[in-house]
Amino acid sequence: MNLLCLFSTILVGSARASFYYEGYSFDHFVEEYGKNYQTDRDQDLHRAVFQANLQTIRVHNAEYEAGQHTWYMAINHLVDMTSEEFSQLRSTYLPARGRAELSVSLNAKRTANPAEVDWRTKGAVSAVKNQGGCGSCWAFSATETVESHYQIASGSLLELAPQTYVNCVKNPDECGGTGGCEGATMELAFNLTMEQGIALEADMPYKGRDEQCTSYTAAVKASGYIKNPENDAVAFETALAMKGPMSITVAAGSWQLYGGGIFSGCSKGLFKSNTLDHGVQAVGYTKDYWIVRNSWGVSWGEKGYIRLSRAVDDQTFEDKNPADGVACKPFPKTQTVGGECGILFDTSYPTGVGTA
Repeated sequence: MNLLCLFSTILVGSARASFYYEGYSFDHFVEEYGKNYQTDRDQDLHRAVFQANLQTIRVHNAEYEAGQHTWYMAINHLVDMTSEEFSQLRSTYLPARGRAELSVSLNAKRTANPAEVDWRTKGAVSAVKNQGGCGSCWAFSATETVESHYQIASGSLLELAPQTYVNCVKNPDECGGTGGCEGATMELAFNLTMEQGIALEADMPYKGRDEQCTSYTAAVKASGYIKNPENDAVAFETALAMKGPMSITVAAGSWQLYGGGIFSGCSKGLFKSNTLDHGVQAVGYTKDYWIVRNSWGVSWGEKGYIRLSRAVDDQTFEDKNPADGVACKPFPKTQTVGGECGILFDTSYPTGVGTA
């Protein structure tokens, strides 16, 4: 899945024009992505955001061609979003502690991990979804990981319903918001999977908005969940290799325009943003990058995926705004997160997943 080969450093003709979106206008964007703005003022605002981001893409891609970056930017359906709208997509926060089972034992591992793992090739990863304008990334991350672990246990890949969590996860401590589209955690979703289970997508279709929690037929339940050791690349890699895909929390504020390649710059360099604020799913790794699935649709990134560099696996960084990512009081002033975009700090997966 090395998409760096899509664009060589010597681009000519239409390929080069496409890479820089020469001749691409706001009107083209509106038509391609079916955008519909409520007022002229709203359209003008998003036109200005689009034009600023288009210029950012052109500058960045020129630097990519010059060898200054390992990833390139691209037009996608998010390119006209204001910072406030983009922030809403990343409504996820870290959990209240103490509800997890013991983390995976590294002492039980007697052989080296495989050099590469990709659970998509094993049939354990469902199709990429799009959460829309609801801040339900945490619900999608949890749903995807329950799906994967059910498939690993049973051999059957079901399509489960993130709307179950959006509607029914209770958040009395207001960890990151009030629940639903206003933010919660994957671990809270795993708790609901233990207590009540999760429905099939066919029985509770995704609405992209908050709805009342009503009785439902659970298709899958879990017996618990495991939170892996914080900021430990070996433990995270081992869990991915031995157990399956993981729910993870990342700093995704710099992902809006990602088009492909091995992403870096979150933790230091280009963006220097380490605020953990988004729930996604890790589905594999190589020695150079982690393979991460997002919930922003297939027009974003590498058909819905991003490759996060492992160059800083052994480094930690300071999250200076933990209140934006850890909303359970009292707020710490800072927190230490490991790896690119803080990928190693908060990783977890459900256990005992089976038919309800």
